[in-house]
Formats: sequence, C-alpha cells, structure tokens
Amino acid sequence: MQKKLVTCIILLLVFGDIFSQNANYSSLPMFDLMYYNPGYAGDGNEIEAKGLFREQWMKFPGRPRTQTFSIDAPFKLFNHQHGAGLTFLLDNIGNFSNTYVNLSYAYRRSLAQGDLGIGASLNMLSHKFESDWRATGDVAGDVSIPQNKDDRPFALDVNLGVFYRADNLYLSVSTMNVMQSRIKYTNSTNNETASSTETFIGRQFFISTGYDYQLANPMFSVQPSAFIASDISSTQFSLSGILTYNQRFFGGLGYKKNDAVIVIAGIDLPSGIEVAVSYDVNTSRIIKSSAGSFEFMVGYSFSLDIDKDSRKFKSVRFL
Repeated sequence: MQKKLVTCIILLLVFGDIFSQNANYSSLPMFDLMYYNPGYAGDGNEIEAKGLFREQWMKFPGRPRTQTFSIDAPFKLFNHQHGAGLTFLLDNIGNFSNTYVNLSYAYRRSLAQGDLGIGASLNMLSHKFESDWRATGDVAGDVSIPQNKDDRPFALDVNLGVFYRADNLYLSVSTMNVMQSRIKYTNSTNNETASSTETFIGRQFFISTGYDYQLANPMFSVQPSAFIASDISSTQFSLSGILTYNQRFFGGLGYKKNDAVIVIAGIDLPSGIEVAVSYDVNTSRIIKSSAGSFEFMVGYSFSLDIDKDSRKFKSVRFL
C-alpha cells in the first residue's frame, strides 16, 4: 500500500500539474501528427488510419499507459480541398483515467511550392479519478481529494493547427486546449454532495518538423525530425534520425531531453500497411525502477477512388 502511494506521489512530481501536462508525449511523434495537429487532416490523397500503444516506465507501479487511434481523409467540396479526421485517446496514469475524442477539420490549399492545411478540432475530454489506497486517517473531509468514484467530469475544448509540406520538408505548428476548460469533480458520500474539486486542462503548444534526404545510393534515405512540446512553464523536446532502405525497412535513434535514448525500427509495406516500434532507454534516475518504455504503431493507408488530386503519400516520412 505504501509503495503505491509513494509511486503516485512520484508520478505527480514528475508530471507537475497532471492536467496541464495532459498531452500524450510519444516517442514516435512523426507517425502520429494527426493527434497533435488538426491541420494535418487530409494530407496527401488517401484515407489514413493509425493506432498507437505506449507503455511508459515498464515495471513501474501506476505507470502511464496510452492508446490512440486516428483516421483522416481528404475530400473536395465547392471546388476546394478539405480534410476531416477523428482521434480517440485513452490514457491511464496512477489513479487517473482520461478519455479524449477529437473531431478535426482542415482547409487545404496550395502555397508557394507546397501544400498548406489550416485546421481546428473540437476536443471532448472525460476524466476519472479512483483511489485504490487505504488511508490511515479520515480523508472524507479533504475537499482536494475527489471522493466519488463514479464521477466522470466532462469538458469541451478546441485545438488549432497549421501543417505545411513542401518538397521533402514538413512543418507542423499547433496548440491544444485553447480555452483551458475547467474540470470539476464532485465529492459525495452516500449520494449527498458535500463539495467539489476543480482544476483545468492546461493549454499546450507543439512544433515539429522533418526532412526526407536522399543519399547518394538511391536505395537509402535519411529522415531527421524534431519535436517540441511546451506549456510555457516547461518545455520538452526530442530529436530523431531514421535510415530507410528501399522505402520499406527503417531503423534509427532518437533522444528525449533529460529522459531517454530511443531505438526505432519498422517496415512500410507496399500494401499500405506501416508498422513501427520504439524502445526508450531511460537516462534519468528512474532507470533504477523502470525497464524502459515501449511503443507500437500500426498504420494503414487506402484509397476509395474518390475525386482528388494526383498526389500520393503513404507516409509523412516520404514527402
């Protein structure tokens, strides 16, 4: 029991305000741009579906577990290009269980030598707090601790983003939870409302970029990328480099600031299926209690032969 309580406290200290740091911080952000940026919706000319599973700090009690699923598609309306997307995220950390559903729209147009997507999404958030400890004292009167295990407060927010792609380069800039919606937990005992606990979903900003560089040997190419996440009070960033053979097999390394070295591997099949895995080797002191972090991604791109332009991109890594 004490071990779980200490674990929960450590997790809160690591993440700071748990709600202001609510966004999923993937080790494979270059494969999950739809989650971070609604402006990505409809990029290319195929329907793209992706699922990711992340288990952070394996063997660590109360460790974060995250599953995301996204699908986006381009469409043409009134002689203009548009994009639409849907994203689900399930996130568990300690005693918190969070569910996010994003409905995204992007207006797409040509700009200079590339393509620009300007997007917005409606972000539906549901949070749940459920304690599993045994307190030695009376916590029923502590209004800072939600007491109603059946309470699942709900909030709405907005995400905004711009995504630009030109030649072999992409740039993504976005913000999540623009309105910083408030979450109110109801503390109740025997169905009698005693008080409430209120917090907010913190606004976050994301910048990512990547480049596809063809080597002298036409069978090999390199895709460096960078990802920055910030809530103003703190900033995290990661760098990665991937070597691809024959636009099919790929592997590489990444680094997360003050956190981990990342090993990446995967395959991009002609059928439109793409699989990637990553393993984080912790560089912080948490390595003493953790077996690292594991992430798995599977994606599928397909066409319904609807009216669209002639561009074709199965992976954002090959632009």
